[in-house]
Amino acid sequence: MKNLALNQVFFFFLFLILTSRPRQILFFLNNRSFLPFHFPSASEALESCKLMSLELGYTSESDCEHENENEVIKENKEVTQPSVITLATPKVKSLSGTFQEEVISTRKFELNRRKFFNGTGIGGIDGRKRKLSNDVDLATSKDKLPESKRKAKGDVSVLEGQDKFVGSWGTDESSENESEGDCTAKLESENMNLALPEETPEQFTEFTESSTFYGGIPNKSSIFDLPQDYQIRFATTVPGQKEYYVPKKVASSFKAHKSTVTSLQFFPNMGHLILSSGSDGIIKLWSTTKQKLIRDYVAHAKAVKYVSFSEDGHYFISCSYDKTIKIWETETGNMRYKHKVKSNPNMCTFVPGKEHEFMAALDNCTVVHVNWHTGELVQLYEHHERPVLWIEFINNGTQFVTSSDDRTLKIWDLQINMPIKYIADPRQHAMPVVKAHPTFPFFVGQSMDNQVLVYSTRQKDKFKKNNNKSFKGHNTAGYSIRLGFTPDGKTLMSGDSTGYCYFWDWKTCKLVKKIKVANNVLTNIDVHPLETSMVVLAGYDGDIYILN
Repeated sequence: MKNLALNQVFFFFLFLILTSRPRQILFFLNNRSFLPFHFPSASEALESCKLMSLELGYTSESDCEHENENEVIKENKEVTQPSVITLATPKVKSLSGTFQEEVISTRKFELNRRKFFNGTGIGGIDGRKRKLSNDVDLATSKDKLPESKRKAKGDVSVLEGQDKFVGSWGTDESSENESEGDCTAKLESENMNLALPEETPEQFTEFTESSTFYGGIPNKSSIFDLPQDYQIRFATTVPGQKEYYVPKKVASSFKAHKSTVTSLQFFPNMGHLILSSGSDGIIKLWSTTKQKLIRDYVAHAKAVKYVSFSEDGHYFISCSYDKTIKIWETETGNMRYKHKVKSNPNMCTFVPGKEHEFMAALDNCTVVHVNWHTGELVQLYEHHERPVLWIEFINNGTQFVTSSDDRTLKIWDLQINMPIKYIADPRQHAMPVVKAHPTFPFFVGQSMDNQVLVYSTRQKDKFKKNNNKSFKGHNTAGYSIRLGFTPDGKTLMSGDSTGYCYFWDWKTCKLVKKIKVANNVLTNIDVHPLETSMVVLAGYDGDIYILN
């Protein structure tokens, strides 16, 4: 009977705990004298009840006698217990890190959440004087701060005084008085006496172009005259008539520019001269046979980006980071035309069959087509979304290809501001250089994923990519490296970011040979139009290398 009574009492007490009835528990415990074992006092039971309710996430105003939430916070401070209960679950490792399950008190989480986000929870939080209990950080005040007005930029022509030019560095009106005294004291302590420059009608002096002849006595002979050995060996030779071979080694090299050589080209149809440009802003004309400087052109105030001969070589065009495009007489060094653009030009070239017109690819996503005899804009091509990098003419100059930083190629008809073909692919990379094949209806693009891709130039083929042809093995990612074809079209060649020159067979796409030329990036390459095995290269070290 005694065990039965104890079991009944135990189950009754357990029932009261599960139903969370503190009043009945207190009444039962206050009249516990008949029980044969010890029960805790009423105050101890009440504290245990509160602790259980807090851990189980249960609240009841009637049962636990919580008059307001402020009293709960005070009582919680008296009872020391952990706010997080960690389950005895093993740690799980994954690719993102180590995980372990934990149970957080729902009530405590909700109280802290309301305090942090609303600022109106329990604890009397108001304004900037918010201080949260337990382990919650101070809440960020959402009160609006007084707006401060920035001063005007001032007048560019005024150097000192109230309306002096401050540009984007103008201080706030509220902070000017605070910092003015400190700045004045600092200037006085350092005794900084700044001498103001004298007023001039123009702030920037205009760049003056010049040219110097180094080839002996001027006007005695023309630079277009072929050397005697060329006249004998190539008297009846036409570019592309002979079979070309891959060169075996570096025959010679010479210093061309102080720093990077940005562009390089043989004289058209003859190859007895080499035109080079550098980041020093100077263009130079060299003798191919003697490797001596014939004439230099102090052309631009900043680095020259690209130079290109006209079809007969009597003129050449240059573009620079000074946002100018200039046309020069090759023999005399006189500048014939100057065109200013709104953005940095990346490449410029004469229009085939129309030497009085040129085109330039600009950083502002457009291509300008200008008649330099009249100075009029022929057409503006503006359908790219990123800077235009290259222009290459195809189909006898009636159409042209543009490549852009937006990783697309576009085919255009001359003087029509609407591309006839849009070449794009999600896997396609930018192609900073495009080169037309000299004999077959194809053009190639130097892709930034270390390969050369081939496309058709025929409209009936829809200018599709030739998936059966690609040239790999070199490293060009991150660099604008030019391409070259032998005049017979049988060999494709390219520089490399590691200083190698690569030669591929056009028919089989196999790598025929690679030659170590330099220890730096080789960005420029060109093939001699008459010599059967002469290639010229240049790059970041400022030297010109001749392979033969």
